[in-house]
Amino acid sequence: MKKLVCMALSAALLAGSVPAYAAEESLFTKTPHTFTARVGTTEFTKDGKAQPLDVPIYIKDGYTMLPLRTFMKAALGEKSQMAWDNETKAATVAFGGNLIRFSIKENTIAKNGKDLPVWGKMEVKDGRVFVPLRNWSGILQSIGYLMEEGDITWDSTTRLATIRAVEQKLDTSNNLEKPTLSGKGAQASYAVAPSTQYDEIEPLGDGYFLAQKYMGETNVGLGKATGGIKNVRYLLDSKGKVLHTYDTGTDVTMWGGGEQTLLVGRNTENDFGNGAIDWEGNTVIPFVYLYVDFFSEGMAAVKDENGMGYVNREGEPVIPTQFQTTRAFSDGLAVVEKKDDTYAYIDKTGKIVIDASKYRYVDFFSEGMARVWKVEGNTRRCGFIDKTGKEVIPCQYDWVGHFIDGVTYVLQNQQLWTMDKTGKKLNYLTDAAHSLSYASDDILKVEKIIDFPGGDHEHMNTYYDKTGELSYETYLLKAGLSEGLAPYRDEKTKKYGYVNESGAWVIAPAFDVAEKFEDGYAVVQNEITLADGTKDVEWGIIQNPNR
Repeated sequence: MKKLVCMALSAALLAGSVPAYAAEESLFTKTPHTFTARVGTTEFTKDGKAQPLDVPIYIKDGYTMLPLRTFMKAALGEKSQMAWDNETKAATVAFGGNLIRFSIKENTIAKNGKDLPVWGKMEVKDGRVFVPLRNWSGILQSIGYLMEEGDITWDSTTRLATIRAVEQKLDTSNNLEKPTLSGKGAQASYAVAPSTQYDEIEPLGDGYFLAQKYMGETNVGLGKATGGIKNVRYLLDSKGKVLHTYDTGTDVTMWGGGEQTLLVGRNTENDFGNGAIDWEGNTVIPFVYLYVDFFSEGMAAVKDENGMGYVNREGEPVIPTQFQTTRAFSDGLAVVEKKDDTYAYIDKTGKIVIDASKYRYVDFFSEGMARVWKVEGNTRRCGFIDKTGKEVIPCQYDWVGHFIDGVTYVLQNQQLWTMDKTGKKLNYLTDAAHSLSYASDDILKVEKIIDFPGGDHEHMNTYYDKTGELSYETYLLKAGLSEGLAPYRDEKTKKYGYVNESGAWVIAPAFDVAEKFEDGYAVVQNEITLADGTKDVEWGIIQNPNR
């Protein structure tokens, strides 16, 4: 079910316009900053720390002239990017979805098309765009800084210009409880010791793994490498023993296909095709398809020039390729989209069990309920059907989730609630959501637009489970929990280890990458430096001490 949930519930954006939150004072952290610029020198500082500057500051028409790029980098950090258009003689600074345009020819400054006040005259000198310091009051305030009259001063004796401004940053923690980490954890117990023997290890379940060694050019680094038909693949058991080697010289791609199969993209005598093999290397699905999906409940979707259909575990076509799209079987049924753009639910013989043609979209069944939605004009309305096709919860919600343990999420009139299978709302969570998506199987990521004082705004991600809002750190722990442990990053060492639900370290942080436990094992990675100074990655498999 794990792969099914990930595919079908990746994201669900909301329809229509959504109001933004007017930011409350409690949502911001305020940090005062002092910028200084000494005329006739390259001395430019932020909070006493020198900033990169290779051309001198000067005075023109009574205004102190500062290089645009240097000041914007100091004020916004590396998140700002600057581009120069030589034809229009204009510089544009981009940051966080905003644009500030500095037109030298017209001597104008505009943020997102709205003009800001301008003092003095900007110019290009020594290959740099210079802007009079007096303008930084309006620029900084337009990007959320707080400034008052008198925050820009000039000392004629020391020839030092000073800007004082208070930076406002959105504080997404919202004073929510964070996990309290405790203990140190024990050293990991390795089922397969870390080594550079493989370039990737993928868990297949039940203590088996697909390891790959990239024999051609690779992208070396943490995460997954890039290989091709020269790759050699191995089936490993939980002790690292090689049970089978797959080295045909013709396989371009290979990954787990469920139910002890591997999905393979292979160059054949006729052409490239997709199919599947069993763990012994025997062909299960012939290599004649444009696409092959993973097995679920003994069935795998396949695609050829006629459309999509299904084969069984022996690779025999049981439902002809005739559909526009298909999804994996769940609770004995699969969603198919017919070529007339309507939906239906079919059984494993291909018989239509539920005609869902009146719905604009339908989803898989979970706990006997499937979410569906209709479109009325430009408005989407969501609800649920049961396995008879009856609409047991009317399509009256802006968005709905899927049922887990008898509870789901619903959004109505921009209010997010939990709801049971009778349609009863249980727990109010939040409102003013801009978009919703599943961050994990049962945790929602809710994006909100926060209005800053001064007209700026920022998109803020918040996280909710069915009990209420979670801090980001709590979300990471809960979303990572599997078999009683979750991979978690120690901020001191910058390494990952494993904590239990209470936040106690069970496996000490020692990894650059740590994956979830599955059937008692987890794949871990560490970047290393070889004797010749090059980088490589060691892959290993650790055991869950709780099992």
